[in-house]
Amino acid sequence: MAELQPLPAYINETAGADRGLICGFQLSRDGPPREISVDTMVESLARRDIVTWLHFNLGDARARRWLVGAEFLPVALREMLQEHDENRRIEAVEGGLLLVMSDFTFEDESDPSEVAPLWCWVGDHALITARLHPLKSLDELRLQLRSGTKITAATSMELMALLVEQRTHRLRQLANQMAAQLDDIEDEILAGNISEQRGLLGRTRRLCARLRRQFVPERGDMNKFLHRQSLEMVDADREILQSATDSLGFVIEEVAEIYERAKLLQEELASRLAENTGRNLYVLSILTAVFLPMTLVTGIFGMNVAGLPGLHADGSFWWVMVLILAAGVATLAALFWRRLL
Repeated sequence: MAELQPLPAYINETAGADRGLICGFQLSRDGPPREISVDTMVESLARRDIVTWLHFNLGDARARRWLVGAEFLPVALREMLQEHDENRRIEAVEGGLLLVMSDFTFEDESDPSEVAPLWCWVGDHALITARLHPLKSLDELRLQLRSGTKITAATSMELMALLVEQRTHRLRQLANQMAAQLDDIEDEILAGNISEQRGLLGRTRRLCARLRRQFVPERGDMNKFLHRQSLEMVDADREILQSATDSLGFVIEEVAEIYERAKLLQEELASRLAENTGRNLYVLSILTAVFLPMTLVTGIFGMNVAGLPGLHADGSFWWVMVLILAAGVATLAALFWRRLL
């Protein structure tokens, strides 16, 4: 792993973080959240009676350099920020919790399952988050705090749990939307309207598969981390994080059920399509069987060779037409007799 750059002399100042600080808030159990500016950022981090949340934009090189040189952050986090390590991760480091998790981006129209990495460090009284791309859960939590919504957090772990719950809420919304869409698709299939449902079912299955690939491993890592015997964590913080992980697990199970339901509907749709195809082929076979002797008669009398009966006789055309109809009626009678109709 690459070595860290030397710490700049101005690390306790706010130079370089002014444009990279997306938002900052102070939270306590008693009062409402209060937004802070970059000028009071370092002072707020030094206070032990409140929880400070700082959210940074790693797209700003100066803010990234400020974070890499921040001595109050663990070395592991600074190394990850310097290298843009996006691998999923959760571990206890230097008296805090280090997480690299996925969060939803704003690509709702093209791909609602699109995610991007979020780097988090949960200290005793501070939550530091950083991202490269705008993330939906973070933005929603920021807007809630800014709008004056009553959100209290006595510890930084409670605030981190709120962030995870916000993401879980977004995942639950996606699951509810897919479930409602499957209800409509099921009604259409049962009503016989199956023309446009195959593409919708395929899109739902792809979305569920992507969500499971992204969040099932994260839930597994979180559970392994929380059940590690050597983990030194306050019981209250462990319970808070376990509760957030359980909520995520319940929603993932809903997504898995939606995936299986979409799979069953696809099988039902394929069965109905096969049934319709078989019915059409059956009708086509019957018509072919009926018209085959009729076609044989018309073929014989259409040879135009010497000695063809009725070539110069009056009324021979009508006799041929009667013969054609008789051949068709005889074929239908034979089909009825063999109980093929």
